[in-house]
Amino acid sequence: MKTILSLLPILSLLGLLIFVRTSVAKAGGISLAIALTIALAFFGLPVFGLSVAVGKALWLALFVSLIVWGALLLYHLVSDFGAINVINKNIMIFVKDKFAAFLLLAWLFTGLLQGIAGFGIPVVIVTPILIALGFNPIKSLAAALLGHSWAVTFGSMGAAFFVIQGLTGVPEADLAVPFWIFNTVAHLLTGIGICWLYDGFKGIKQGLAYVLPVSFVMAVVQYFTLISGMYALATLNTAIAGLVAMFLLYKLRSRGKEERTETGFYKDKLNLWQALFPYVLILALLLSFQLIPSAIRDSVAFSLDFRGFETSLNYVIDDVTNYSPIRLFVHPVFVLLIASAAACFIYKRAGVWNAGIFVGALQKTVKKGIPATLALLALGNMSLIMMVSGMTSQLAYTIAGLTGGLFPLFSPFFGVLASFLTGNNTNANVLFGNFQYAIAYRLGISTAMMTASQSLSASVGVAIGPTLVLMGALASNQVGKESIIFKRLIPVILLIALAMGVVNYVKCVFLVG
Repeated sequence: MKTILSLLPILSLLGLLIFVRTSVAKAGGISLAIALTIALAFFGLPVFGLSVAVGKALWLALFVSLIVWGALLLYHLVSDFGAINVINKNIMIFVKDKFAAFLLLAWLFTGLLQGIAGFGIPVVIVTPILIALGFNPIKSLAAALLGHSWAVTFGSMGAAFFVIQGLTGVPEADLAVPFWIFNTVAHLLTGIGICWLYDGFKGIKQGLAYVLPVSFVMAVVQYFTLISGMYALATLNTAIAGLVAMFLLYKLRSRGKEERTETGFYKDKLNLWQALFPYVLILALLLSFQLIPSAIRDSVAFSLDFRGFETSLNYVIDDVTNYSPIRLFVHPVFVLLIASAAACFIYKRAGVWNAGIFVGALQKTVKKGIPATLALLALGNMSLIMMVSGMTSQLAYTIAGLTGGLFPLFSPFFGVLASFLTGNNTNANVLFGNFQYAIAYRLGISTAMMTASQSLSASVGVAIGPTLVLMGALASNQVGKESIIFKRLIPVILLIALAMGVVNYVKCVFLVG
């Protein structure tokens, strides 16, 4: 009975988003009410526990909203002042084939951005560029969401990887090959998935000539990166290798087939360097911050502490100190605001500055940012109420008990579920990392494989995190179309999870050692 009750908020959220096609804010609000009722009435969540959940949700909403507002401001500035148009025209000069440009940007450039920054930045930057290039808005957002997902576990300098390694205690050296196996599955199948989003089976047929060789190069580079212990660079190195391989392969395949109709760089009121400068600055700042000693990077930080508690059903939540700290010098909003200020400076120097356009960009940011923050509050509260009341654990252990020895086949679906509930790979690993380890230990199978299965499936599952989908929709003027995005992406994500499950089952059961 409690398992069925635990499912209701998730089913409500999915049903409202996919079939009723309500907004994320409305679906989140209704599902939050259902989760709250069940947690109080059937799972013994005390009033103090509810205050803890709400406090955490408010803090997380602030953390993410800062990114959303910063990304919206930068997007409207570069779009309204014409920088996006200059970037797009130059992309098409060097990569004239639209399919190749779509695949390169959605699959590999998003991966590069994720390797450096994460936190939704790849989606909110690349989606508007794809749309401005003339691609279908729905396809563009879905492709950017899916395309960056292979890079999440080792993105942001390996944040999610180090979290799950610390939680499970599996030695880093033992995790290198299992994580490589699942990450190879992830970047191969997300590449194929983007081809599918572009043009169905015809797109897959067209794209395999790129995806297979480029994915092979990525796999080789990532393998040597991981076995060398350079986990923080495992996405960055792989994405760079993929970008170079894809561009060279494109040039090789198109040699003699393209007419040279344009020479040099396209410029309008802004030249290419002026248009690109805010994004180049973002990359430079994020890379340089990794070189600053952590004591300096963390010198200005804000966080909250939360006391633990126990529900009336004996589900225990531990004390939490320094919860999701907002570190000023490494939080994405800091970088986004610097880039926005730099963009304004460049536009003034170029003579295109207009105070009216700037005010308009601010107004658009506020108009889109407020409903986004409300939606984040609803989703965050629902997720945390389910977590602290024990509903999520109840669901997980019931399914694990039902699957028994077949659990390795179903393991990746827990990673996807955790990312759907929490919205990011790191929190998903916190939620189910130890659970997956414990099940592996109980079944006598590879704890390293199950740990990798959890993290990489959660990485791919980030593509359907409602929070990130909402961020992407806001940044690309597609609010209200989230249900279509979910319909496009959920079948692809589930198929990738199934493929990971098959790999996991075969390796754990038949290829032990």
